[in-house]
Amino acid sequence: AMGRPTSRDKLGTSTYVCDTPGFSSIDLPPIAPKELEDYFEEFEEFIPGCRFRGCAHIGEWECGVKTAVRDGKISKSRYEDYKLFYEELKSQIRY
Repeated sequence: AMGRPTSRDKLGTSTYVCDTPGFSSIDLPPIAPKELEDYFEEFEEFIPGCRFRGCAHIGEWECGVKTAVRDGKISKSRYEDYKLFYEELKSQIRY
């Protein structure tokens, strides 16, 4: 069945993202910033609450994901990781 891609579809089940104080840089796979939400599976049920198609879940004023974070339905630390990764992916885009 075709559906929304998940991190397992792209990375495999044995791939993990580690975050410890010992890491000074991040090496993300070459994906578009918009694809990042697919790696945060807990966002999926809240994306329909976003007012705009293509919502980045960062600066938009009416966002289902940000509302879920505010309401404690999505971990604030996971959301902070998402924002960090999103900005890193944006900075890697070459024009």
